[in-house]
Amino acid sequence: MSTIFSNAGSEAATPKPRPAKKMRKEVTGRHVLYLMLGFFAVIIATDSFLVYKAISTFGGIETDDAYRKGLAYNDRIAEERAQAALGWTKDARLDAERGELRLTVRDKNQKGIGGLQITAVFGRPATNTHDRTLKLTQIGDGEYMAILGTIEPGNWVATIAAREALSGSDRVVYQSKVRLWKAP
Repeated sequence: MSTIFSNAGSEAATPKPRPAKKMRKEVTGRHVLYLMLGFFAVIIATDSFLVYKAISTFGGIETDDAYRKGLAYNDRIAEERAQAALGWTKDARLDAERGELRLTVRDKNQKGIGGLQITAVFGRPATNTHDRTLKLTQIGDGEYMAILGTIEPGNWVATIAAREALSGSDRVVYQSKVRLWKAP
């Protein structure tokens, strides 16, 4: 038995030239260093931005001299009990059209209480950037008012402190915090 060879299959038998291999870049220590520096630069830039926004939007001080107030906390509890024993109630209203804060203070018998020096810190609940201190003037029996002017719509908080005008002491006899709303 003889085998017959033909030229038809000779093309397949000869290897075709392969295209030149692409040179793969080698990862060096310099590449790793640049990647690490870039990673930490992104982290530091992001953290710096977040810290800046946190500090610029809220100063962090809710209470001045918190340490000393904390030491006198038992005195504060006694003052709250004395205030509760008075049985006073308040009705705070925001008259947005006139730009006024109105407050009515009544005793246990629903009689208006006059002769008080009332101040209120008026501002937004989440920030102290819009806070302003108001002095309320008596306009009736147990009714007090302060001019606010134009205010933006939304939530507002009034922290009220009342002192007896005739006693001459700086002791707060009644205090309260009330949330107010101005419709858009």
